Amino acid sequence: MLYEEGFTQNREISWLRYNERVLEEALDDSVPLFERLRFIAIFVSNLEEFFKVRVGSLLGEDDEGDDLIDEKSGMTAAEQLRRILDLVPGLLMKKDMAYGLVESKLADAGVTRLEPWQLSDEDRGRCFDFFRDDIKDNLKVKVLDADEPMPAIDEERPYIMAALDAELEDKFGFIDIPRSLPQIKVLPGEDFRYVLTEDIIKMFADTLFVPFVPLELHVIDIARNAEASGGTGSANTAGEMRDALRRRKYGPADKLITDGRPGKALRAYFANTLNLDDRQMFTTTRIVFSYVEELEKLLPAELKPTITYKPNIPVDQTKNIRGNIIDMVKKRDLLSSYPQDSMDLFLGLLREASFSPDVSEIRITIYRLASNPKIADYLIYAARTGKKVRVVLELRARFDEEKNLAWAEKLSAAGCRVYYGTDNYKVHSKMCQIVFEKTGKDGSSEKKYITQISTGNYNEKTAKQYTDLSIITYDQEIGKAASRLFKDICKDRIAEKDRSYAPLAVSPLSMRSELLKLIRRETKKGKAGRIFFKINSLTDEEMIEALMEASCAGCQVRMIVRGICCLLPGIEGCTENVCIVNKVGRFLEHSRVYIFGTGIDEVMYISSADLMKRNLDRRVEVACPVKSGKLRDRIRAIMYDVYCDMEKGRVMLPDGSYAVKPS
Repeated sequence: MLYEEGFTQNREISWLRYNERVLEEALDDSVPLFERLRFIAIFVSNLEEFFKVRVGSLLGEDDEGDDLIDEKSGMTAAEQLRRILDLVPGLLMKKDMAYGLVESKLADAGVTRLEPWQLSDEDRGRCFDFFRDDIKDNLKVKVLDADEPMPAIDEERPYIMAALDAELEDKFGFIDIPRSLPQIKVLPGEDFRYVLTEDIIKMFADTLFVPFVPLELHVIDIARNAEASGGTGSANTAGEMRDALRRRKYGPADKLITDGRPGKALRAYFANTLNLDDRQMFTTTRIVFSYVEELEKLLPAELKPTITYKPNIPVDQTKNIRGNIIDMVKKRDLLSSYPQDSMDLFLGLLREASFSPDVSEIRITIYRLASNPKIADYLIYAARTGKKVRVVLELRARFDEEKNLAWAEKLSAAGCRVYYGTDNYKVHSKMCQIVFEKTGKDGSSEKKYITQISTGNYNEKTAKQYTDLSIITYDQEIGKAASRLFKDICKDRIAEKDRSYAPLAVSPLSMRSELLKLIRRETKKGKAGRIFFKINSLTDEEMIEALMEASCAGCQVRMIVRGICCLLPGIEGCTENVCIVNKVGRFLEHSRVYIFGTGIDEVMYISSADLMKRNLDRRVEVACPVKSGKLRDRIRAIMYDVYCDMEKGRVMLPDGSYAVKPS
């Protein structure tokens, strides 16, 4: 067991430490005030997802009596749950403290959220008019008996529960606040003042439950196990996924958070109807932070420069291209680094391909899309003009399942050939391919390929918020390998042992073995060995052990790990030559890069995969070699900028905590 050697830590504890790093940005005076509020919202959203995914999985293991030991910490599922539930209250207290501090400073800056008790009679009247005219008739209100289950709820919007004054028995009120309602009421005045809709509803809730009177009211948030795996690959996949999503709304609860501590009767109702024990029920001040996005849109223009980040203006690389993108990429490989660069280069390529008479086919793997994506528009146009368009659309992209179902239907209706991935593997790779086919006089045909491979999703919104890399290449060796991979994904034969996609490293077939081979190559060099990774997560036991062995041989192992990292650096006799840096800042560090060696011996990949068992064994992932020296130089420079960041970078200590970099 790895944990016996003392150089690893539990993945869940590592993740909670990462989310605490996110919360620390809300306490950083160098961050603009409104952005500090946004970091609190990110922390809350992260914690919600953590409970739905990781805690839900651990609860499942514990309920099944699974006594498997976590190899990185030696803890059982029950022990991990106890440790998580011990840590979360402290994190919520820190969040409440940060929220109070940020709101106080925002009020000083002219942005004030008012509590009901702070309202003047005139403002209270305005809130009542808003409640009467715009809110009340849109609410879904229900009175529940003590043994009646709670209605199904959606994610990331507020619900309110009430304990009602009923003489003979316990009764409870449930208020469903539709997503279509505004979450904020702005009040007139010199300063920007607002009240949250949920607080206004609580103010006037006594009109909703007649003849009962609410004794206490609480906004609630329930996290349920987020697994919704319909089978993929079968003709009925879409139907299976819809059934799974419906079941998820009624799945087992993992935790409950309330704004304020409920009374005895209401707490007992939560425990009984949700099957939660006391340790799974948490109290905080503010629960739902989806209002922050709406608030930003309402802020006065004159205030924004002082409390938000300066606008990031991505570079439009197409402005430096004479002629068209297709001709340019045939001359040299093109690299985009988001969000420094815009997505216009890739979008321009797709637009040209959809119009070009020389293009016979467009292929793409899609995991997540933006709400109104230009990508889909170009694919639909290409299909309607007679081009063959193949879209591998992964329905099992967690929390985007419904959106992907809708896009699958739209693309299919437009004439695109839509595939739902493979039966046993999520398709997480980010690939697009433009196919040119020429027919000779003798009837023979020749295909040429432009291939685009990215570390991030085809999502125009996240390309402005996440750091990712995209390479567009006319390299026919890569093109032919990607073509074979597309066909094998569509035919669900990705895991057959005789398949080869070299020079691409592809999970589940060859990525693990290729990365291990290169780690061991550097290990054999001893002190001359160099390994430099940028990833989101490191949890895979075999990779961790290989990196430890490299360190023991004297190889310098440098890693930028944004989130979970189960490998501990600086452990005597194990990881003394490992240095791990974490960066949390304005943009989400999302790109994955693997560099082995230096100089003429250097091998570099960009990839969609983290070093996790799920990525290496249970997903279709792609690592693309970077062959161009100019592109390698730019990527290496990006890596060093992150690794050496003295402002937002932190160094992991041997106990798994983070420290400010020494100057």
